[in-house]
Amino acid sequence: MQNESGHIRTVTRRTTTAVRVLLVGFLITFASAGSIFAASQGGSQGNKTGVAIQVNPASRTVNQGDSVSYTVSLTSANGFNASVTPSVSGLPPGATAAFAPSAVTLASGKSASVTLTVATQATTAVGKADLTVATAAGASQTTGVLVQLIVQASTKTFTISGNLDTPLTPGASIPLNLSFSNPNNKALALSSLSVSITSITRTQTAVAGGLPCTPADYVVTNYSGQYPLTVPVGTSKLEALRPLREEWPRIAMLDTTLNQDGRKGATLQLSYSGAGEGN
Repeated sequence: MQNESGHIRTVTRRTTTAVRVLLVGFLITFASAGSIFAASQGGSQGNKTGVAIQVNPASRTVNQGDSVSYTVSLTSANGFNASVTPSVSGLPPGATAAFAPSAVTLASGKSASVTLTVATQATTAVGKADLTVATAAGASQTTGVLVQLIVQASTKTFTISGNLDTPLTPGASIPLNLSFSNPNNKALALSSLSVSITSITRTQTAVAGGLPCTPADYVVTNYSGQYPLTVPVGTSKLEALRPLREEWPRIAMLDTTLNQDGRKGATLQLSYSGAGEGN
């Protein structure tokens, strides 16, 4: 469109690029325990106190920073009638566990279920851990049931998006205050960040008149600040990451002596990409 000053206004449209990041961890393994008293491979045992334990599922997989739950079934046997407090051992460093409820009272021949929730942190090591679920029944400690917890690196994606704050005019160079959305549980350290023009859509008038508008009519200047560029958890703007404004990526429209009517009202499709890993 032609504004009052005669400048050519170009509208940009943002696009979003999903970037996959690998959060690095280390492998740890815990030794397995044996099974007794009608134990099944799925994780059920009992002991002389008359409490049988069954845990389902026998194995859970969790991303770093997320939580998983197991169902723990406690059954009275041999006339057992008392309060039962479940416990778990073998948690990998950085993981915590909680039972809901924390204790139950079993009548003779009756059963009750509790939920075991294991929460990991972004720093919990990647690998397999053998957890032992047991109970303290009265003054006796029961023999535990063995289940597995498999911690894997988070593969959540983060996105980059952006748009120009003002329309482009011939000779103008507009900075891009990019937006970042980081759904991971830790900050990301970007080692690269780039912007490119992937397509241009001209107006019907420009197409009908054979008026050209190509990426060659624009100049893209990419981010020139220091790396790594730390992106915190959640949503943030490039300006909040504190690089200098002149280091931001920019889009410029060339001011040439050729007829520039093909650029009037043109829409630029921008693409963003980046690479990095969790801190």
